Amino acid sequence: MTNNNLIQRQYHLDYLRVFASIAIILLHVTAQNLPYVELAGTEWNIYNICNSASRWGVPVFVMMSGALFLPREIPTKMLYKKYISRMAIAYVVWSAFYAIVDPIGNLVFKEGYQISFVEIIGNFISGAVHLWFLPMIIGLYMCIPLIKQLTKSDNLIKYFLVLSFVFCFIRTQTELVSTSLLSGNVALIFANVNTLFKNSHMDLVFGFTSYFILGFYINKTEINKKKRPLIYILGVLGLILTILLNLMASKNAGKSTETFYSANSINVLLMSTAIFVWFKYNVKGNDKFNKIIIKLSKYSFGAFLVHIFILKVLHAFGIQTTSFHPILSVPSITIFTTVVSYLISLILNKIPVIKKYIV
Repeated sequence: MTNNNLIQRQYHLDYLRVFASIAIILLHVTAQNLPYVELAGTEWNIYNICNSASRWGVPVFVMMSGALFLPREIPTKMLYKKYISRMAIAYVVWSAFYAIVDPIGNLVFKEGYQISFVEIIGNFISGAVHLWFLPMIIGLYMCIPLIKQLTKSDNLIKYFLVLSFVFCFIRTQTELVSTSLLSGNVALIFANVNTLFKNSHMDLVFGFTSYFILGFYINKTEINKKKRPLIYILGVLGLILTILLNLMASKNAGKSTETFYSANSINVLLMSTAIFVWFKYNVKGNDKFNKIIIKLSKYSFGAFLVHIFILKVLHAFGIQTTSFHPILSVPSITIFTTVVSYLISLILNKIPVIKKYIV
């Protein structure tokens, strides 16, 4: 790759893809034992902090997809043939893989376990814990011809994002607060407000479509230098709120919850936006390092798909975050899982048919 190609390439998106994949691995490493340790104890707080700090991973993946796909003119036929079909095949193959691996693992490590084919079929259809991402992204790809009509006008984009902030993010935050933090008449008022939001049936602006369009808009829009620090401050505030609100919600529930980890919460939106903007304006690197990141970026999807398998293998051999102090276990397991996942992805990407359709 020449220096000119490196300059033309939006390599901040490659950096984002790599770091977002690591964030998702960290999320699943810390989520493993979050419900099973003492609530609000030292271990739980470390898991909660790390899990909160990784919640931007999926939203930023979606933002990157919007930044990459929406500026391009892709015929609908090609969209289905090249991109949607690839994701659909990946879902079928990896869902089958995990549906078969789980019972085999149980057969080996659990005494008296009997394979249930009904369970295998059910697991194949529903997919492993992380594979929900693929049907979601397929849905967004299917809507690209419609979404592109919005992106032809900055005013329409802004209008959509304002509606989305009100009827997706404020609505979600209202619901989360009313159901997990409040009680009595105040909770009732919030619940009624949330009912009003729901009765509007503004599903068009709800969900990950917001991040898809937001990623496109931020990537193409020049953000004033004076405004960027505010975005970063709000991102830090979003992280603090995610940590504290989830702690409060869990204490109120008397058990570990993931209430304020929601991608549709304002706190996660603030984090995700700040991360995307920061990488856009602050990641420069050098040609040599950029080439490494671009290579890793190529293998990030495969690493995402396989990392849960690595965690399952480690767990089967008794290696998990509770095996030793989380200050050491969380980073070491995350690093090990990331390295092995990327190595497996690299190998799979060397196999012609597999690299085209599965990773």
